[in-house]
Amino acid sequence: MFTTGLVLCVISFLVIVIPAASAQMQHVNILVNYEKDPSRNYPVSVESGQEYVLSQRYTWQDTLGRLDVISYTIDKGQDVAIPRHSDGNFTIDIPTDRDHTVTFHTMQQFEITSTCDNITFSPPSPTGDNWFDDNSDMQFVVPYVIPSDNQSRQQLAGWSEDNSDVTIIPRQDLGLFRSHVIQVTEKHDISLQYKNQYHVSVISNFGRPLGTGWYDSGTISNISVISGDDTILHHVFLGWQGQVIGDATQYSAEILVDSPKVMVANWSVDYTSISVIAIIVISVLVIVIIYKKRRNPAKI
Repeated sequence: MFTTGLVLCVISFLVIVIPAASAQMQHVNILVNYEKDPSRNYPVSVESGQEYVLSQRYTWQDTLGRLDVISYTIDKGQDVAIPRHSDGNFTIDIPTDRDHTVTFHTMQQFEITSTCDNITFSPPSPTGDNWFDDNSDMQFVVPYVIPSDNQSRQQLAGWSEDNSDVTIIPRQDLGLFRSHVIQVTEKHDISLQYKNQYHVSVISNFGRPLGTGWYDSGTISNISVISGDDTILHHVFLGWQGQVIGDATQYSAEILVDSPKVMVANWSVDYTSISVIAIIVISVLVIVIIYKKRRNPAKI
């Protein structure tokens, strides 16, 4: 009887203990799916009841461009939106009560490249960079003029898309250029043509100087000065201070704009006219005095 009771106790103990040990070793499977990139799908086996945090990148490169996570579902449940970002990771707490399937929904994106540091986009990229959603519309915006300093700058002259023919842009000194609407269905490269320009100042202390302004580097510019009215003093044009092409003593000249220029018209003043007038005035005064003395001789 004692032996039989002992055997029954051992059997009861095994019946109770073995299921408990099996429960501690139970696992659940988490299947991670990517709707538009199934090659990235992977399973995760975790212990039942264990806390599991899934870490996921916002974006990654694919053969077309880039995929950006916009939402996810667990077991085809509610679609949970994800804030759009261009880099970094986000995390999701996954319940481990049973097997689950996490599906990430992504947006295909294409890159818009340009060598211009001053380019912006309208509307902005949904991921805050230069990548745009497939089939979305956008425009690029650039300044007409990029100043270097007070005497040099760059002025927008044209642009092209994906090495196509250059579209000439009317020159503007102020404001922003906005392109036509571009539909993003692939990667695009925006090439902007800016012309280096230098400022030419034409200065004269007499008459009216012409030619002050901005000119493309390497061009030949015309400068001139129109003589003013010589009423009393006569001004004689001596020539241009600064390097000119040809004769520097002409009222009109040409210069090569290869750097900022300050061109000064030099004049001399001929006082001959005022001297003659002074002599005439003095002569008239002398004649008047002599005449008055003869008309009114002094009485003795």
